[in-house]
Parts: sequence; structure tokens; C-alpha cells
Amino acid sequence: MVSVVARLNGTRSRTLADGGARSLRWLKGHPAAAAALVYAALSLGMVIRGLWPGWTLSSSDGLWSMAPWASSMPSGVRPLGSNFELADAVAVFQPFLRFTRSVLPDVPLWNPHIMGGRPFLADAQSAIFSPFTLLGVLVPFWKSLAVMAALKLYTAAFGTYLFGRALGMRFGGALLAGVVFAFGTYFVVWLAWPLTNVFPLIPWLLLLTELVVRRPGPLPVAGLALLVALQFLGGHPETSFHVMFATVGFFVLRVLVAWRSGDREPGALRRPVVAFGGALVLGTAMAALMLLPLVEFLFHSGDHERRLNSPTSSGEPKYLAALLLGDYWGRSTQTTIAAFASNRGYYAGAITLMLASTGLILRPTVTRFAVAAFALLSIDIALNVTPLADALLHLPGFRTAHNGRMVIFVLLALALLAGWGLDELSRRELPPRPRRNAVLAVAGAIFCAPVVWLIAAGTIDLHYLRGALKVAWGFADPPPATPGLDVANSPIASIVRLSALLQWLPLAAAGLGLIALRLHAVGRLARLPVAVFVALAVTVLAVDLFRANMGFNPAIPIDHAAQPTTGAIRYLQSQTPNRFAGIGPVGSIQPIGPDLAMRYGLYDARGYDYPVERRFDRLWRGTAGPDADLVPPTTLAQPTAESVRTLSLLSVADVIQDPRGDRLRLPGLRVAYSGADARVYSNSRALPRVFVVDRQRTVAGGDASLQALKSGSVDPRRVAITERALPGLPQDPGGSAAAATPTAGSARLVSYGREHVVARASAPRRSLLVLTDVHYPGWKAWVDGRRAPIERVNYLLRGVALPAGSHTIEFTYAPASWRAGWIVSLLAWIVVAGLALVGWRRRSRTTTSADEITA
Repeated sequence: MVSVVARLNGTRSRTLADGGARSLRWLKGHPAAAAALVYAALSLGMVIRGLWPGWTLSSSDGLWSMAPWASSMPSGVRPLGSNFELADAVAVFQPFLRFTRSVLPDVPLWNPHIMGGRPFLADAQSAIFSPFTLLGVLVPFWKSLAVMAALKLYTAAFGTYLFGRALGMRFGGALLAGVVFAFGTYFVVWLAWPLTNVFPLIPWLLLLTELVVRRPGPLPVAGLALLVALQFLGGHPETSFHVMFATVGFFVLRVLVAWRSGDREPGALRRPVVAFGGALVLGTAMAALMLLPLVEFLFHSGDHERRLNSPTSSGEPKYLAALLLGDYWGRSTQTTIAAFASNRGYYAGAITLMLASTGLILRPTVTRFAVAAFALLSIDIALNVTPLADALLHLPGFRTAHNGRMVIFVLLALALLAGWGLDELSRRELPPRPRRNAVLAVAGAIFCAPVVWLIAAGTIDLHYLRGALKVAWGFADPPPATPGLDVANSPIASIVRLSALLQWLPLAAAGLGLIALRLHAVGRLARLPVAVFVALAVTVLAVDLFRANMGFNPAIPIDHAAQPTTGAIRYLQSQTPNRFAGIGPVGSIQPIGPDLAMRYGLYDARGYDYPVERRFDRLWRGTAGPDADLVPPTTLAQPTAESVRTLSLLSVADVIQDPRGDRLRLPGLRVAYSGADARVYSNSRALPRVFVVDRQRTVAGGDASLQALKSGSVDPRRVAITERALPGLPQDPGGSAAAATPTAGSARLVSYGREHVVARASAPRRSLLVLTDVHYPGWKAWVDGRRAPIERVNYLLRGVALPAGSHTIEFTYAPASWRAGWIVSLLAWIVVAGLALVGWRRRSRTTTSADEITA
């Protein structure tokens, strides 16, 4: 019996060994599949805790620090959450994603829940049509956050691998390049933002651009057009502008290189130029269903003009320190010396810098120097250092964009250069000794640079060595900062920066040692074989980047991620469709973040989204919120009488306040709910959501209308401020006559939907129905089934003229920009599908002919 079992075990072992050998041989013959498996493992490894049962990849535990949840914060939740720097993702993009999931397959065009109503699709950053969004809705919400993050990482890494291979890299170099780009800090810190709907497509765009230059046929053109469309649909127009700038620059480079080294006939340039231009036009047209509503929104917003009149946005050169020491400025999950990680997330790995310089030293080609030059240009624009950058920042597009995000191209350039460097060290023939020595000298200088710099700056204090070592490799937190402490000049900063150096030293030493052992036999150690060298280099890089980026996208228990419906929220829900607003002084944590109303079916007068409708922006800045630039002031309602007057205009029937604040003493407000979670005031001066007036006061234009509102000289319950005289509606004489006039009629809402509103009204004479929603093109009205024009009243609200009698009034949102957009997109998708079919058939015929010739 024992012998039989032994034979069976032996047979099973041989079978497993044979299967493993076959698998390895198959992977060796299919390098792309091997790379795909490596990237899948790394992508899942980066987010794996968010996929565990009961856990999610979110920092929404930060919401427990605001009313109405602060009083019931669970034990184990940190103040401000596991990563306070992800506040935008929690307060904006997660509510957007929930809203999108709740209405698909219907396309949400309008968002009635914030800012008095505003376009939803047209804001672009809602990213309704991003492939990452559409894939994310296939799984439960809390798991979708990790799934989308993993898909972004995988797409970026594998795209970079394929792009590297197209540029002539070997397997090892391309594999390493993908790890650098997808897992570099600047990519990872943006995972929860729509920017990383666009970032992963950059290498794919460049790959298809390369194919268009080489073979400007229907299939590459169709592929490039598809990627242009997808990056526009990714949900971040500023990043799309930067990406298209880089794509055009890469196309020009590759065309010039091809022309310089090959066919110089005019047709050799004309064909790729026409193909590339056609792909850009088709790709833009494919995204017209989002782009046309966005352009319309921009024309009706104040954002573009405001940015033109503001200083250009750029980063700060001091954050370049993070290129060598990822934690030099601390980290949000431990102790922050300078926020935010998105401003200082430059780290790409120690061995990356060494290999990038190696690629330039050992084979200084035109393409490599062009990539390095573009990296320098990108960092110059991002930081606005030289006159060249200053000149570019005055060009259209750059003038109004946040250009600090061009750091992503620095990361991609480092990835490509490092991949080429690894390839050079993987060649059988050793480079000449002088160049080998130069490589080692530069790598040694990179290794020593942080040590020399910190010693010269006097920031190394070995008294803190033990504590710094615990932070660096014991994964402990530095001592907490006390309120009011200048962390940058405290012992805490010494511990943080020394720990950053202690992270650098072993990983940089490992990289330097690998390069040295590949270039030279050291003592009894022979030169590392290529396969071993590549495997160790990728492993060291992966360990380095995982250590640098751990915690930026934390996983937390779902019980900590989801906040309950408290008593205050239930009270607000009972008042819908009336609006509410959180109120508090500047600098305080506002109750119920301005977009969280979308989670609970509430209607908030505040909101955080771009762009902001021009008149809403002007009114809010001038009356309710601070005149801020970085964050729209619509996120905040200040506790002033003027602010309450504006909130009343927008039918804010309730105001919620953190119960720890001083009780408000403002006109019209009385406490309607008071609990440990929040204090809610009823606003007796709030306009009804829909009402009827029978008089108008006509003023000359928007400025006069705004001034009349701010002055308080008109009672909007009885008189509508108009900017053109409406026929049949008497002019208001002003004075005390207004108060003596009998009521104009009555109105009530029958239904209030996302893009469809129904009201009933009764008027004893010709009157005007006022709906306290923002006036915006695309809304249409019917009175008793007959089309009626929508008038702009009270500076930014909607009005519809009514004859005497009882009427049913319907409002429907059906913008022409959406209709024209989807028609253009549909036609473009058909054209691109036709191109792809033609190209596929040509390719199939070519393959068949080649097989016949071979046979």
C-alpha cells in the first residue's frame, strides 16, 4: 500500500513539475501574457485590502469628523479619517458615482441636488462615460472603488509595457517601465480622482500614435480615434488638454525622426499627418455627447474668465525634494509637514533614477534625449521656473489650467528612460569601460545625493535615529503634532525626514549594487545573468514603490465608511423638495459636505463642482460665501444676514449647524431640531419652491438685477425682477403699495424629478409662476400642454407667464447640446467602426496571402 501511494505521489509530482515547466515555456513564448500576469498581481496587491470582505478602498471615515455624524464616531476612527487628503474623492466623486449608478442606463443630464440645480453630464468630471466608471458599476459600490483603482493601475502598466515594446525595448525594460509609470507616487495619489481615468490612457495614445506614423492605415487611425474619445470621456478636461498637447508633440517628434532616417518624399509626411489629424477629429467627434454640453456650460460659467484674470497655477520647486525622498514632506496617513501629496508626489523609485541616467549615458539617441527634454519642459511648466515656461503659460489652455499636473509626463519619461537603461544593461556585450564607470559614478552620486543634501542642510540629527528607524521600517507613526505646533521646524520633522532617508538608503543601495554587479565582477561575485538582473531590478523597484505609496489609498471597514441617516438628516428629508444649507464660519468643518446631499436624496443650495454657472457664482461670492479661487466659494454659507437672504431666495427652508457652535441669532431663523448630531433652524423667510407673482420690476441687465436683489428693495414673494418687460404683467410701483396688494394666486409642486418638474397654479389675473431653480438653457416649459417661454427672473431663477385661471405647468430638460452631441458621436462611432472593419479585413487578407505564399 505504501509503495502504491509513493508511486501515486511521485506521478503527481512529475505531473505538476511537467505542468509548471510547460507553463513557464508558454510564458517565455508569450512575453505580453507574462507582463500582464505581473501587472495583475501588482495591481491587486496595491488595493487588495479594499477587496476583502467587509472592507472598502475609501477614506470616507473622514465624514465622521463633521456634523451630523461627529457625535456618533465609532471607536477606532481617526479624526479627519484615514487620509484627510482624499476629502474631495469622498465629498465629490463618490457621491457622483453613486448618483450615476442610481440612474444608469438613463443618462443623468441634470443634477437637482446641489447649487439650485446644474448640469451633471456637462460638468465632465462626473465621468459618466469613462470605461472605468462603466466597469465599476458592475460590482457593489463599496467594492467598485478598489476594482476601478486596480483597473486603472493595470491599464496604465500594460499600456506602458506595449508602448515600450513598440519603441524597441526588450521584455525586461518594458516590464520595468510599466511598473514605474503605474505605481509611481504621482499616479497612485490620484487614484480616487477622475484624473486617473485619463492618465492610464497616455501610453496607449502614444502607442497608437507610433503605429499611425509607421503604418497610417484605417486600423491604427480607428484605434487612435477611440483612445482620443476615451480620454476626453475620462472626466477631466484639463488633463485631456495636457495629454493632447503631449500626444501632438510626440507625433511631431516621431514624424521628424522617421523623415530624417527614411523616405523624404512629400507623401511620406503627408500620409501620417492626414491620418493623425483625421484620428484626432474623429476621436473628438466621438466624445461630442460630453464635449458639446461641456462647451455650452463653459460659456455660461464664470470659471474661464475668472481664471484668465487670476495668476497661473503651478507647483512649488521645493517639492522636488520628494523626487529623492518620498516622505521628506511627511505623509497624510502619519504626520504631514506640507500638504498635499498631489503637490509633492514626485517619487518614482531610487533604481528608476539610476537606470534613467544609464539609458542616456550608454545610448544617447535622439528619441531618448527628446523624452528627457520633454520631461524637463513638463517640470518647468509644472513649477513655472524659467522664462520659457512663463511664455507657454500665457498660451490658451495653459493659461487657465492647473499645470502642476504635468508632473505625470515626468513620471512617464522616467519610466521610458529607466526601461531603456535596463535594456542597455541587459545586453550581452559590455559597454566600454569609460561609459561603465560613468554609469556607476552617476548612480553613486544619486545614491549619495540625499545624504549630502541633508547633512548640508543640517536636518540630520542622529538623536532621533531610533524613532526614525521605527517609522521607516517598523511602520510606526511619528509623534503626533499638537495644535499650533510648527511641524516643519520641530523634532517631529527631524524624525520624519530621517525616516525618509532610512527608507532611501537600503533600497537605493540595492539598486546601485545590482547595477554594479551587472557591469562588473566584484571579487568572487560574477556578473549577474540577464534574467536574474531583470527579475531583481523589477523586484527592488516594486518593493520601493509599494513602501513609498502605502497608505495613500487606505482600506477601511465598510462599517466605518458608511454614515447613517441621523435624526437631523431625517428631519431634512421630511422637508424635501425644499432646500437646506450647512452654515458655519470660514475655516470650520461644514456640516454635511456640499455634495453629500446626493447620498440622502436632499437638495443643498451649496455645491462643489466645476464649472459654476456664472450668475450663481457671482451671487454666492457677493453675498453668501467667501470670494475664493482655489475652491469654489459655493461650498460654504457664512452665518450672516446677507447670506440668509440669498439662501431664502433659493428656497432654503432649513439651515443645519454643528451643535458645538454658538447658536445663530439671524433674522428668520428659529430652532426646529436640536440633537447631539446637529442643530437645524427653520427659515421663515425662505421662498416657496414654486409660487405666483403678478407684478414685475424691470431693470437694465444682470448687474442691475443683482444689485436690486442685494439691496433688499424688492420683496421676491410679490414682485419678480425682470431684465425685459414681460407683456401683460404690471410694473411694480415700489414703496408701501407692494405690501397692500392682494395675493397674486397660489401654486404647488405636483412632482419634482431629476429632469422633469410638474406644478399646478391658480391665478386670478395674468401672473408669473416662479420656480426657484437656476435658469439654464435646455429647459423647456409647457402650460396646459402648450409650449411657453421660460423667463429669467430674480437674476438667476426661472419664470413662466400664466394667463388667468388654473393651469398645469411642466418643465423638461432636453438641451440641444446633448441632442447634437449624441448625434455627432453616433455618426463618428459608425465611421470609426467602419474604418476598423476595413482595416481588419485588409489585415486578414494580408495574413492569408502571406500564408498562401509560405505554403
